Amino acid sequence: MINFDAVSKGYSSGFEAIQNVSFSIAPGELVFLTGHSGAGKSTVLKLIMLMERATSGDVQVAGRSLSQMGVKDIPLHRQQMGVVFQNHQLLFDRSVFDNIALPLRICGYDATDAARRVRAALDKVGLLNREKFNPKMLSTGEQQRIGIARAIVHKPKILLADEPTGNLDPQLSAEVMTLFKQFNQVGTTVLVASHDLSLIRRMNCRTLTLNKGSLVDDV
Repeated sequence: MINFDAVSKGYSSGFEAIQNVSFSIAPGELVFLTGHSGAGKSTVLKLIMLMERATSGDVQVAGRSLSQMGVKDIPLHRQQMGVVFQNHQLLFDRSVFDNIALPLRICGYDATDAARRVRAALDKVGLLNREKFNPKMLSTGEQQRIGIARAIVHKPKILLADEPTGNLDPQLSAEVMTLFKQFNQVGTTVLVASHDLSLIRRMNCRTLTLNKGSLVDDV
């Protein structure tokens, strides 16, 4: 599903975010990506999403080389992904329902179908009774669940998460990780970037470790 072949990403300043990174993630696999702050975790996710392009090497997603994709191909590429951010990136001038429905509206879903999908996503994250609330009225953990619901509302093939538990206490972090495992169990390929090693160990899943931009472990 995701393949990195000797991938490097450098910038004009001379900074090398990642160097010669190679790994493969199979369809339906749940994988953690860890390493110190600045190790290159976010860069890996940005390359997968085509927010960045590799300086060298090849990134493939679902069998397609991203280096061959033009600007016009990016929206369709991103439609097969759901993304969860640490800071939620919610719109506080809209309801919970409208936040989750946003990607469906962008993709042109029928309003009735969109409403059904939004409520199904809310039900999965345990917030079905919060659809009319403003996100500001909810706790940090509930806001993160809204972000997860928005990421999975269109049933993506791939779910990416960038430090999704960074602002949460241990109990809420475990609950969020359990959600990721549940999505994975129905066939979604999941890649979670996190520096929380104790939580990752408890999940007992394959873990890729970056150090100063290099892949140093894959267990």
